[in-house]
Amino acid sequence: MKIEDLHLFVEVAKEASLRNAAVRLSMQPGTLSKAIKRIEDYYQHELFDRTGHGWQLTPAGKLLRERAVELLGIHEKIEFELGNPRRCHVRVSGPAGVLAHYLPTVVNRLSTHQADHSLDIKIAPDLSPLLKHQVDIALTTTLAGQSVALPSIYSEKICDVPFVIVASKHHPLAIHVATHSQPIDIQTVLTHPFIVPSHPVYGHTVENSSEDGWFDSEFKRKITARVDDISTLIALVNTQSWLAYMPQYLAEHEQLPIIKTRGCPYACVQSIWLCRQKNVQYHWIHQLFQEED
Repeated sequence: MKIEDLHLFVEVAKEASLRNAAVRLSMQPGTLSKAIKRIEDYYQHELFDRTGHGWQLTPAGKLLRERAVELLGIHEKIEFELGNPRRCHVRVSGPAGVLAHYLPTVVNRLSTHQADHSLDIKIAPDLSPLLKHQVDIALTTTLAGQSVALPSIYSEKICDVPFVIVASKHHPLAIHVATHSQPIDIQTVLTHPFIVPSHPVYGHTVENSSEDGWFDSEFKRKITARVDDISTLIALVNTQSWLAYMPQYLAEHEQLPIIKTRGCPYACVQSIWLCRQKNVQYHWIHQLFQEED
């Protein structure tokens, strides 16, 4: 069995169809099909269920994918230690806001060990791509005090992040805070309109809360706008008289005034985690993590 065929099988298993895999790998579908057929002939098992609109891994295919990932990791480690290693290609996922702020730190850490590398970045609010072996590492969030409780995942906490209310520097509440340096009553804050994300761009927040972690069931806001991306949200906060609720790291990076309040017992605090599959053996992946299990 050629190691190159196993590598192609693992790559194909990430896609919903052979054609999708061929496009991503810049190969002819027939070439990939022949590689899969060679493996099936070698092990005398069908690896994919080709019925329906797409294809799914068979039980034998799922087992081979798991073992092939382990084997390819060992092979890559041997190449790094004794041979001529190929360029490191890192696939990473995470929520948009978390990636924008914390991915550079992860890349810098990687660069200290692996100077020649490339990145493939996937926006995802949870660990689904990592669990499906679609990425190698993932940035994810939990509520502060909670861990990434998945037996197959090794996780390292980066930090805890509180959420804050922000406005433009011209907003009347920002001017009041700058002038008086006192918290503003939450009921006063709620008389002003908010802009909110339409999906969890900041990752997992408080259960039964809005996409930005705000408790609208307890402290109902007047929501004026919903947006799909963070850059649009920030642009509108800066140009309109709208408030937003976001992680403190983002508010500080964008230099948005923080509106401190009183009278609200609720707050959203996230933990940011760097995660990997426990059974993956790529040498560079272990170098990214400061502690080992």
